[in-house]
Amino acid sequence: MDINQICQAIENWKILTDSYKDGNHESRKKLLGLLNQGSHFSVEADEIQAWTKRLGNASDKLIHVYAGIEDDVFKLYLIDSASDAAGNFTYIVTKEMNRNPPYDMPDPQLVCAPISSQSAIYRNFIFDMYCSAWMETQKEDFFRIISIPFEDYEGMNLTKNESCISFFGLTNEETTASSLKEYHIEFITMKDLDIGSMSSTAENYSTPRPPFTAADPDTNYQLLLKSDASV
Repeated sequence: MDINQICQAIENWKILTDSYKDGNHESRKKLLGLLNQGSHFSVEADEIQAWTKRLGNASDKLIHVYAGIEDDVFKLYLIDSASDAAGNFTYIVTKEMNRNPPYDMPDPQLVCAPISSQSAIYRNFIFDMYCSAWMETQKEDFFRIISIPFEDYEGMNLTKNESCISFFGLTNEETTASSLKEYHIEFITMKDLDIGSMSSTAENYSTPRPPFTAADPDTNYQLLLKSDASV
């Protein structure tokens, strides 16, 4: 896909979220509809292999997932953090959220996964049930990027022609109940989502941006800077 098209799609997301921030009711409805266009996206073994090569010996390995809109379709643009920081946009994977059930998923054989399948499903349930109310708490800093630790995908241990799935969740890192404002959006990754043999564990350390921090400079997100400069 042409890099200029990707940049425009990313900027379309910013335009919509800015309009929502300004109180536009139609923007709110459109944004909610986009976030609920599908249940998950798939990541293939060969895509993970390509990221492995590009990330090399980088100390902080992440997959940056940029939100975008193209022809009224919610799109996600995945780029490894090393390429993004270097402004190398030669390998960007485009995904759409879909509702097709992930058939023929392999039996779960996960390593070093931090949460149970029950927790993953609960977080996805919170997103499905409270997305609209949660959005209202996020107007000032609505997410544009979700950073997924590459180890989430490495932990799937996929072999050739296998895939895993990533889906939205809302999580609060505190141990006690809190307001929806303290929840943040995330991508949870699982190798298996078959009703009869669901993975017992999942990966879940993704982080939304903004807000950015001093330890997380804008220079790591060159695709974002390029997109903002494109209009």
